[in-house]
Amino acid sequence: MKLLVRLRNLLQFQLEQFMLRGVLSRLLVIACAMVLIAVSAGLLVYNLPHAGQAGEEGDPGSAIWWAFLRLTDSGYLGDDEGTLLRTVSTTLTVLGVVLFVGALIATMTQWLDDTIETLEAGYTPIAKNNHILILGWSSRTPGMVRDLVYSQARVKRFLDRHGGGRLHIVILAERVNTAMAQELKDRLGRRYNSRHITLRSGTPLRADHLRRVDFGHAAAVILAGREFEGDNATDEATIKTLMNATGSTEEQLPLLVAEIFDANHLPTARRAYAGEAELIGAGRIVARLLAQNARNRGLSWVYGELLNGSDEQIFVRECPSLADQRLVDVAGCFERAVLLGIARDGALVPVHRTDDEHIRAGDRLAFIARSYEDCVPTRAPEAVVTASPLQRQQRASHRGHRRVLVLGWNRKLPALLAEFEAYQRESVTIDVFSLRPVSERETLLARQGVAFSHATVRQIEGDFTSYHDLARLALADYDNIILLASDWLGSAEAADARMVMGYLVLSEQFEHIDNPPFTLVETMSADNAALFEAAHVERLISPQIQSSLLTQVALRRELHWVMEELFGAGGAEVVFRDAHTLVMTASDDSFDTLRRARAREDEILLGVLRAPHGAQPRLQLNVVDKQAPLRLAAGDELVVLAVPAAVAGVSDSG
Repeated sequence: MKLLVRLRNLLQFQLEQFMLRGVLSRLLVIACAMVLIAVSAGLLVYNLPHAGQAGEEGDPGSAIWWAFLRLTDSGYLGDDEGTLLRTVSTTLTVLGVVLFVGALIATMTQWLDDTIETLEAGYTPIAKNNHILILGWSSRTPGMVRDLVYSQARVKRFLDRHGGGRLHIVILAERVNTAMAQELKDRLGRRYNSRHITLRSGTPLRADHLRRVDFGHAAAVILAGREFEGDNATDEATIKTLMNATGSTEEQLPLLVAEIFDANHLPTARRAYAGEAELIGAGRIVARLLAQNARNRGLSWVYGELLNGSDEQIFVRECPSLADQRLVDVAGCFERAVLLGIARDGALVPVHRTDDEHIRAGDRLAFIARSYEDCVPTRAPEAVVTASPLQRQQRASHRGHRRVLVLGWNRKLPALLAEFEAYQRESVTIDVFSLRPVSERETLLARQGVAFSHATVRQIEGDFTSYHDLARLALADYDNIILLASDWLGSAEAADARMVMGYLVLSEQFEHIDNPPFTLVETMSADNAALFEAAHVERLISPQIQSSLLTQVALRRELHWVMEELFGAGGAEVVFRDAHTLVMTASDDSFDTLRRARAREDEILLGVLRAPHGAQPRLQLNVVDKQAPLRLAAGDELVVLAVPAAVAGVSDSG
């Protein structure tokens, strides 16, 4: 008995394994079952007495054919005579409906469903040329796609450099689903076109999956890190992807723009990819923006204008007619743009870096402008008298002391502390208030090589969402408060929820302070930015800035060189000058007049920040009519790009 049970189980198992092989196996089982039933029923009616004649010939073959016809077509049911024959015929017809119709339709339906699901999941390889490939899906991916779709002119120039064609974006996600396509539709609106956006399932950690998205024929590849991973997990996955990409194709490797959170991993990442790459130290850049914004109130408006796809953007183009001209002399040649400097050899040479810097043939100039076409010279060069060595020495004087309170901890904090340490002409005391144990923080700082010889850093344990914990701090004694978004909560929504709670607790403490310190909030979503509205508060949407950097650099790699100079310690710095404390002829001077005046101080005039009483500041970069009076009012400030004295030949040690 046990042997029979085991034999039955073995047959069932073999039948199951055979049917799971695919649709052909299932169809073969159905066909065998139908043949078996037809043969059995045909032989039964052939040997039954008084059953009548099954088949015209009266032989076994005709009886089997008779049974097969009843099994597959119920229309023959009325032709049979006799009780036994009709009983067998009816049974065969019912079995035929179950097997031939039901099982066959179910099998084919399941096969079609599986086929469509497989196609929708995006497992089939693509064959494209000059597409833009985004590796990985995160909450920032729809925003990056939107930036690419809306940058029509820049995309067209990018494609023209690679042989023309239309913009086609390919996204490699771990598992494609309909929610991703819907999110893209919601973000792009009427500009969504499924023919120009392809989703494929896979992981960039596998070379065969990179071949699935035709990595070797892409015009540019964007590799964004995952914001909410472990301290090193994101960079480890990125570097592994870079190595996989190198061996995934025999074609020439495309330009790859990758995001590295820990700047210490940048040299390793450069060794991992054999092709051209722009590796963006995302954590370091955001830390620089936070530090500079804390030191120069109002900078978030400039970041928002330049990095978030507004009217004013940074462009890079050649101007052959200006070759051999002195760089400081050509700044006034552009009626509709503001010249920043030369993008050359992986770096930006600002206009006032040196007095005798000349434009070489093939150099690309960097501008703030509304369009690429505005970056053409419309005037002749004019000689500019720059600052004297004595004036530069005076500007290098010590800038006083600053007290900063940092609430929270994330992977950008070591870079933020290192950034404050880099400003040697400004003494600073930084208190870090976080739930993370002090010993763990000190270990992380030491592991990343962050040491302090200039800045004074104090680690304090506490929860900034707790009213009683925060009450232990003398908030009125600080010049700046920086709220860092938590990257250990798993999502941008959770991080912003904690940030909102901490901000409300902080606001309650501010009610007892007459003049609250300037507060800078790092938020993870633009949808929540409006929650942090106050006269003394600015916010920085770090994922939006990081995404914009990736997409813009992918379309024009020289923009990375410009960003590194503008937003780095030791480089050119965006600062604000009170218009009415400067030596000017009148408050109704034109942009051109003020540009010449600031050029004599080694500064590039970018625009005006108007601060009407009781209203939000209004930023005007690259003023449209540079000859018209600006009519500056009390509280208005000039936005300038200042070159540090250290670069101009004066020591930055103070």
